[in-house]
Amino acid sequence: MRTIAIGTLSFIVTLATPTNSFSVPSTSSTTSYITKNPRTLFIKEVHLSSAAAATTHNPLTSFISHQKQHMDKIINQSNRSTQLSASAENIQSTSTTPTRRVGKFQSGVYDKPIVLIGRSTNGKDELSRLALSCTEDVLRNGFDLDPKEMVTSSKQKKNSPLEAVILDLNNLPPETDEMEVSRKIKEYYYQDFLVIYINIQNQVVGDLEQVLIDNSDYELCIKKQDIEQQDDGENERWGNMEWQLQRLLARAFLPLAIPGSDSPSVNTASLTMGQNTFFLSLSFPKITDAEPYVESMCQDVDAMEFRADLLECRDDRFELLYSLQQLRQMCRSHATRAPMLPFLGEVIDDCLPVVYTVRTAHQAGTYPDDEEGIAKMFDLLQLGLRSGVEVLDVESAWDEDKTCRILNQVEDRHATQILGSHHVVGEKVTDEEAIEFNRKCCLGGRAHGAKVVLSIDDQKDDQQALHAAEASREMAAKAGEPVIPHIGLILGNVGKYSRVINIPFTPVTHESLPFVAAPGQMTASELMATRLIMGLVPPMNYGILGHKISYSVSPAMQGAAFAATRLPHSYALIDMEDVEEFVTSDFWNDPVFGGCSVTIPHKQAIIPHLDELTDAAKAIGAVNTVIVKKFPTITPQTDNNNNNNNNNKKKRTLIGDNTDWKGIFNPIQRKLAASSSSSSRQSGTQKRGIALILGGGGTARAAAYAASQLGLERVYYNRTPSKAQELADTFGGSVAFNLNQEDDSEEKSLGSILRSLDDDVRVVISTLPAAAEFELPSWFVDGATKPIIFDVNYKPYWTKLLHQSDDAGFPIIRGSEMLWEQGVGQFELWTGRSAPYKVMKSVVLHNCLPEDEVE
Repeated sequence: MRTIAIGTLSFIVTLATPTNSFSVPSTSSTTSYITKNPRTLFIKEVHLSSAAAATTHNPLTSFISHQKQHMDKIINQSNRSTQLSASAENIQSTSTTPTRRVGKFQSGVYDKPIVLIGRSTNGKDELSRLALSCTEDVLRNGFDLDPKEMVTSSKQKKNSPLEAVILDLNNLPPETDEMEVSRKIKEYYYQDFLVIYINIQNQVVGDLEQVLIDNSDYELCIKKQDIEQQDDGENERWGNMEWQLQRLLARAFLPLAIPGSDSPSVNTASLTMGQNTFFLSLSFPKITDAEPYVESMCQDVDAMEFRADLLECRDDRFELLYSLQQLRQMCRSHATRAPMLPFLGEVIDDCLPVVYTVRTAHQAGTYPDDEEGIAKMFDLLQLGLRSGVEVLDVESAWDEDKTCRILNQVEDRHATQILGSHHVVGEKVTDEEAIEFNRKCCLGGRAHGAKVVLSIDDQKDDQQALHAAEASREMAAKAGEPVIPHIGLILGNVGKYSRVINIPFTPVTHESLPFVAAPGQMTASELMATRLIMGLVPPMNYGILGHKISYSVSPAMQGAAFAATRLPHSYALIDMEDVEEFVTSDFWNDPVFGGCSVTIPHKQAIIPHLDELTDAAKAIGAVNTVIVKKFPTITPQTDNNNNNNNNNKKKRTLIGDNTDWKGIFNPIQRKLAASSSSSSRQSGTQKRGIALILGGGGTARAAAYAASQLGLERVYYNRTPSKAQELADTFGGSVAFNLNQEDDSEEKSLGSILRSLDDDVRVVISTLPAAAEFELPSWFVDGATKPIIFDVNYKPYWTKLLHQSDDAGFPIIRGSEMLWEQGVGQFELWTGRSAPYKVMKSVVLHNCLPEDEVE
């Protein structure tokens, strides 16, 4: 049991056994309240003042009403908001929108081998062994190759797998000139190869090691015990090193994060730092001290904060990097809420993001902030980039040139998200200063998130950080600058309330820890429970609308995702024959209706009942996702004295979207990017490739849209040619009237169309029902190319087409993957935060896998 004091309110909370039901609020002054989600903090008692208990028969309702009024006053204070806005206009902004760049190593763009440099131990050949865990191509000795020639030859290749070049100092003759070695290493780096330093402890020292550090982008640290085999011949630690390298490469291949972007992607700060997300601040002197608590901590947070300044090893670069790898490994098997990380056509789903922080002494940290200390601090930030961190905390108060160099490096060679930060310790600042700190933390429009922590001496000011953050976002929007997540907090116990009302990416502690990282920090469970009671995270109703859909996996998948992220929402199966019945139902018209999935046969019929459609939904002509947005409106009302008053209300806007196409697009893009070269395609040395789309229904429309977004030519085949022609008329492309290799009439065959296009089929997308037992013609299967085969059916697990394709050695994608991918998209649209990818995937597979394949 734990008491939480927030202002004048006091909560007594405890962890309770999970339950699937809500208790009914009692009429006494002590109210029981239980949430549906497992492993969530349950409010056992809410103690109210006697005055509150006396004014209502339901003290919980009174309490919530009181808190909502308080929150409305905080968020909507018109006088103070006007004053803040006026103050903000007096602050000169120097922010500029950065040039949007494509990352040098972005998947589908990078067309050269990866380069591993370092020195293996005698007889172990660690560099080559690591490369083999990531690549299929022949390993080559980089010292015998010309990097310039390799750049040219790589651009001439088509659909080549990832290659690895090894520069292993252990393979050089003893008389090799060290200057020549340095020159060769620099050539690879300056020809923009992705270079990773495999730093086996004490294998390279002195000036040569500095050459390896200066001419590489990432670094993997290995100790001798990671190399040694166990008695049984297995080495779990070596397997971890292979995973660490795969993770580094996956991070390097990501698209660059774009400040202010709210388009869902694998690297979007609005999701990483999204609504009701939390990162846990670790403050142990040794990272391994956290191991006993990691399992329970990972259940409640979305990222771990690696406080480099608090670690005993902070001035030992090898030990610091190794400690970060240890943290990742400790979290790996417990990373319930980890997002998806694509890697060579597959997915890494067990990597919990890390926020890398070096907090200086006058910024509520411990690292020295004299001139020498700041220089070292920037060196430590470089280590964060070299480790491939997801979020890098960059204090906004220091050297602008050094800060700019870090930002340039991120925009050029790294996919890390930047969190600009500033802490005001022991000093009250004005509203104007608070806004200016927020503006500076945007780092000239180049940060992906901003975090400002203030100090106050009176609790009445505990919303100052929130208001300053809101004013800064508003100013950015008006100026056409990136609008990024802003974290606004107040230091100390007096600032607990600021943590409750700060919805994006809140730093937290955990119930299991022996101490907190900073005074006033609360646990994620405490914050979510308090937000729930105060109405900041109201329970919303979601569901899937369709007819004859008892088989649907969506309720289990979305319910598991809500539970994993501790959101108090529900998801129901709504089987209705008529859309009209649904849109007149209490479910649709309830204020707590949050949105719904839409499946057959209602994807078109729902459209007239929506206010807006996204571009994707318009193009596809079907909606599988309804999103509810609420916008404040001002309506005049007359009081008892016939005076006009403004009454704040929220207008509900219903938006129709389509994530089916993303369910097709995402897995195909991953597999194409693993074996293609967009840069050579863009330079004209490689053709677009063809998508053969089978079927003519709504899913075929989503497939055609996905193929167009992938830049593929489209060829359609359906037993009813008129339906295929409709697809061609809408999305462009050609219609095959049969699947023969040669024309046997005036109607065009698939073979003749492929010859006229003079290109290869890279993807086959079948939207045909499994009962059709469709197979590709033998001439196509026996052809030279091996296209990706995507069968959208998720039951049965093995269709006749998939059996045929697997036997022929074609890469295959199942409909089960489409199911969880489109579901992930829906979850993120509804919640404004990253989805627990592994949880949703596991639920789908559990429902789709044959019994003999279930682990």
